[in-house]
Amino acid sequence: MSGEVVDVPLHRHEVTVDIARIQFQLEYTFEEPWAIRWRLPIEQKSRTSAIGRIAPANGVQIEQMERNLQIHHPSQTLKGFGDMEMLLSWHNHGMGKEGSLFSAAAGTTIPLGRTEENPYLAGESGEEHEHIQFGSGTFDPIIEMFYSLPIGEESSISAYAQGRFPGSRNDEGFRGSQSLQGGIGAITSLGDFGPGEQSFGVLGLLYQDLGRATWDGVIDVNTGYQALSASIGISWKDEEYRNRTLTLILPISLETPNSSEGTYEPGPVLSFGIGF
Repeated sequence: MSGEVVDVPLHRHEVTVDIARIQFQLEYTFEEPWAIRWRLPIEQKSRTSAIGRIAPANGVQIEQMERNLQIHHPSQTLKGFGDMEMLLSWHNHGMGKEGSLFSAAAGTTIPLGRTEENPYLAGESGEEHEHIQFGSGTFDPIIEMFYSLPIGEESSISAYAQGRFPGSRNDEGFRGSQSLQGGIGAITSLGDFGPGEQSFGVLGLLYQDLGRATWDGVIDVNTGYQALSASIGISWKDEEYRNRTLTLILPISLETPNSSEGTYEPGPVLSFGIGF
């Protein structure tokens, strides 16, 4: 059937992506209150895809729909490093109240994550392509702030904000999404977790605003959303002040720019962190 055009009935691509992410963070204080902070993520993105039939189809049409699915969204597992982040940070203790902490940082991403060629050009030619990327391919400015305020003797509230601001295209013509996120949280003591260990309960709200990415100035229709999530977790600290945190993040609401282009259905996120 090479070279033959087959008309297919209305259908959809049902795609699920499960993401496992490990992020390493290192902070070095070279002179109080200044420090350099590095982050390096490693990700595994497992994609499962299937045809969702809306109208009846015969065997030839189903075969063509499956072929098209394999060109655009084949089921497979991708692994790789994400973009590294490097920031210069400054902190101040006791700002506003004794026991409080304020920190601010600014820096850049370092393009280590794998990028792809323009998938839309390849798709128009009927060639296999990949939409999932692990980086932007550019040095993107980033800023972040954090503030923690004690409430009583065993509780505190906090707020943070972070922004990533791509300003250029990579060699393939891709310009990444502007990313803004912020959150508020509360932590309170739950008592002793075990011999020499203290435990804390953690609650929070997270807001994310991911802008539209572009390929050669044309909007990537698969990008852009605003999401609100809630988090609940437990943190415990041992005698050597090593922290471990287990958090469940649950989606509350999601808005996309063009609902007709596809729908995001985010699932829960389970996060485990270890600090030394």
